[in-house]
Amino acid sequence: MNNKYRIKINENYIQNSTNHYRWQKTLQFLNNPDYKIKNGLDIGDRNPLTISMENKFSIKFKNTDEDLDVEPLKGNYDIVTSFEILEHLYNPLFNLLEIHKVLNENGILYLSTPLYKPPFLWSPNHFHEMRRESILNLFKRAKFEIIREDKFKIHPIIFYFKGIRPLIRFFYERVQIFELRKVNSNFESQ
Repeated sequence: MNNKYRIKINENYIQNSTNHYRWQKTLQFLNNPDYKIKNGLDIGDRNPLTISMENKFSIKFKNTDEDLDVEPLKGNYDIVTSFEILEHLYNPLFNLLEIHKVLNENGILYLSTPLYKPPFLWSPNHFHEMRRESILNLFKRAKFEIIREDKFKIHPIIFYFKGIRPLIRFFYERVQIFELRKVNSNFESQ
């Protein structure tokens, strides 16, 4: 299905230094599970982060082409990653429920999304920027629980001193990143 709202990754995106900075922060957050993982699903287009994760986990990741708002995901995976995806979807709950279906019982979901900031700072491609409470409610509704979480800024500190708008972003702009598992997994809740 061709989705006119779907943004394809291009060379400008891949070369953007902000994305490289964000990918480094994301890789620092990822843990190797204490069990053998056989396969992974990276929600979205293949990019340099996908390749770095394949090296880190020593597996091949499948990427998605589906319209994530309406089409089901297929397969079974030990690890699913969804970095900076939910904010681009009309219906992020549908996507989380689909991830829940394809994630193996003891599988891990790594997910990141921007923390809410004032609408005048939103990207024009974002349908949602969620407060912490909203994202936690989404996780609960989709039957995921947090193993651990962190927040980070998406630009090197010098960026925020390049003007008024970047300075305002210094106070608001953060990515929240989570390691999640299914609530009905064999692990005990923390």
